[in-house]
Amino acid sequence: MNKHAGFRYHNCEICDKAFIQEHQIKCHMDIHTGFENHECEICGKEFRHKSDFKCHMDVHAGIKTHGCDICGKEFRTKIHLKYHIDVHAGIRNYKCDICDKAFSMKQQLKRHMDVHAGIRNYKCDICDKAFSTKHQLKGHMDLHAGIKNHECDICGKEFHTKSYLKRHMDIHAGIRNLKCDICGKDFCEKSELKRHMDVHAGIKNHKCAICGKEFYEKSVFECHVNVHAGIKNLKCDICDKAFSQKNLLEVHMEIHFDFNNHKCKICGKEVCQKKNFDRHMSLHAGIRTYKCDICGKTLSRKSYLNLHMVMHADFKQQKCDICGKIFTQENYLKTHVTIHADIKDHNCEICGKSFTLNRYLKSHMNVHVGIKNHKCDICGKLFTRIIGLKAHLNIHARI
Repeated sequence: MNKHAGFRYHNCEICDKAFIQEHQIKCHMDIHTGFENHECEICGKEFRHKSDFKCHMDVHAGIKTHGCDICGKEFRTKIHLKYHIDVHAGIRNYKCDICDKAFSMKQQLKRHMDVHAGIRNYKCDICDKAFSTKHQLKGHMDLHAGIKNHECDICGKEFHTKSYLKRHMDIHAGIRNLKCDICGKDFCEKSELKRHMDVHAGIKNHKCAICGKEFYEKSVFECHVNVHAGIKNLKCDICDKAFSQKNLLEVHMEIHFDFNNHKCKICGKEVCQKKNFDRHMSLHAGIRTYKCDICGKTLSRKSYLNLHMVMHADFKQQKCDICGKIFTQENYLKTHVTIHADIKDHNCEICGKSFTLNRYLKSHMNVHVGIKNHKCDICGKLFTRIIGLKAHLNIHARI
């Protein structure tokens, strides 16, 4: 009865700690004397108490005598089973004072506090990368071993860790909990948001050592490097033609399957990809989404804006020696010089007429097919060429 009543008759003469039973104080005295007489023959670890030594030996033997009635998981000690039951019950008595995150076990909280303190005691023997928890290190080691034990039930994609799989499942579920504070765009993964923020900040961490071009994303940078190296890892299954970039292969595949089904009803132009077709239609609609921050001029394409920005920059002028006309780029000057040389390499297959530039031939072909893209805003009359519209507008100006 005295035992259950909490009476403690055996006091330690050194620290005055009290115990109920005599053998308890004997074990306690080993702490003060440093007496360690239980040594593990497998790993050499020593223990003061026989009970601790026995539990340790169960670890080497893989003995787990305490099973969970809910999920069947087994544990070495009764206390570990109790903590596990608390997980099923949702009991989390150990709370972090910094972030309020709660845990069911005290050692879980301790490991969590190491994260806040920046303590990383678990180091990778291969790359020297350090981690706060043993679980994190194990997941990292699976990367080196190429082990992917976590498979997506929807698309079959495999992942190294359960956390990676969970984030991947959010993509299928359409869950985007991470939001950009600048433009409001939503993301599934923290790494995606970080890369997106680099775009706003203008940070390009991946620079090509050959041409100096910089990139936001590592994957795009690696594809670019393959172009310089002549590496073409992406092969067409039909004709074996190889490409260095995925988008180039996708465009190529449309040739085999005759995907030129996006035809412009205004000018008759056929475009392979829908995104290119939509961009083409925006030209007819006069949509100009790209604006110059210096002069305010708007343009329909990003490439046009990049060329326009050269005009504002301290560029090297390209001047025609014959007429003195100035160009921003050397290829523009070369095209212009062909006009003075009267080189007409572009021939019309219908009437045989020749032109110095390809765009002149395209404009001429509109005459044969009856396409009139240039409309008079005053009377509504249509013209095949802009020069015809300009001449027509002079008539209205004289009225």
